[in-house]
Amino acid sequence: MQGHIDSVTGFAIGGGFLFSSSFDKTVQVWSLQDFSQIHTFKGHEHKVMAVIYVDEELPLCISGDGGGGIFLWSTSVPMGKEPLKKWYEQKDWRYSGIHALTTAGNGYLYTGSGDRSVKAWSLQDGTLSCIMDGHKSVVSTLAAHDGILYSGSWDGTIRLWSLTDHSPLTVLGNDLPGTATSVLSLIANQNILVAALENGQIKVWRDDVFKKSTQCHGGAILACVMEGKWLFTGGWDKIVNVQELFGDEFQVDTRPVASIQGSSVVTALLCWQGKLFIGHGDRTIKVYYHGK
Repeated sequence: MQGHIDSVTGFAIGGGFLFSSSFDKTVQVWSLQDFSQIHTFKGHEHKVMAVIYVDEELPLCISGDGGGGIFLWSTSVPMGKEPLKKWYEQKDWRYSGIHALTTAGNGYLYTGSGDRSVKAWSLQDGTLSCIMDGHKSVVSTLAAHDGILYSGSWDGTIRLWSLTDHSPLTVLGNDLPGTATSVLSLIANQNILVAALENGQIKVWRDDVFKKSTQCHGGAILACVMEGKWLFTGGWDKIVNVQELFGDEFQVDTRPVASIQGSSVVTALLCWQGKLFIGHGDRTIKVYYHGK
């Protein structure tokens, strides 16, 4: 799938569409029927770093950019050229924009920022509801599951926040041996938390207890996604590795299953109904059928 003119940065799926964000300052909309490109959301003045799909009151595509812009787009057909709503983070000297987005079905949009904070915004009117401070560097990835918001940072830690009152719960990763290495992607799935790191490792926690660290790439892991017991990771070494995650209440282990050799850096991954979408630094999106 070709349509972007710069690196792909993220994926979201909803309403029968695939949404892809890019350094080219756009979000492309693709049909999940035949993978054709059907619309382009334009308006960002900076690189679009993250994209999500939300269906709470209205079906929305939400994109965040490197200048702190947050844009809400209607996904109703025919799709419009202008965002339904947009607002901007307040800028300061440490500032480097939005790096991550997520929602949790509670009326808030959560952003991970270059100013080291996690912010909660009202999805209704875009007002800033809460700022969660604690990280010492860029908040690069967010995940929400079962009442908890997880934030990963370049400072090497993962912070857990209550989705009820946004209070801090605990910090993971700061007690692990070795020097801190940036957390670049997170998966929160049932009672399992997987973190993908800049040094090519994944770290796995079960019920917030550290279980395993595995070296699975020769460079930074920029994206990871899970479907069932299958874990997909990809990054600088241009490879997507497929691993089976298994174990019991006492231990968690991984088993290499397969790998896909690509021609460019892997920048985004998404699983949907037996298909694996891979976004690349060379602007392309590839779709693989991964079966059962």
